Amino acid sequence: MEATRTQVDVYRIGVLNALGTPDEAVPVAARLDVDRMSTAERRARAWTDVARMWNALGDGQQTFAALRRVEQEAPQEVRRPALRALTAGLLYGPTRIEGVREFAARTGALAA
Repeated sequence: MEATRTQVDVYRIGVLNALGTPDEAVPVAARLDVDRMSTAERRARAWTDVARMWNALGDGQQTFAALRRVEQEAPQEVRRPALRALTAGLLYGPTRIEGVREFAARTGALAA
């Protein structure tokens, strides 16, 4: 079985994030058709990579939008430590983002 274009694009975004060149992943993310992925977990993984990309680029609004998509696809995924840390970074970062506090409380990223 061959990989689909969408699967390759998700992999490419992850690689570009790991290489420290998330700006090169933006056009890949723009053409990404996450809805074509077969399972909620795969769709959540794709949105996770997109959230990491936007976070690396310093765009908190886009990061939060992608995190909300992760939650829509697979709510358990946003409770993972790495995504809770990403959420906490948005919550305690310099930019105020509407809805992050509630999201952080809901996903376990809000410090008690």
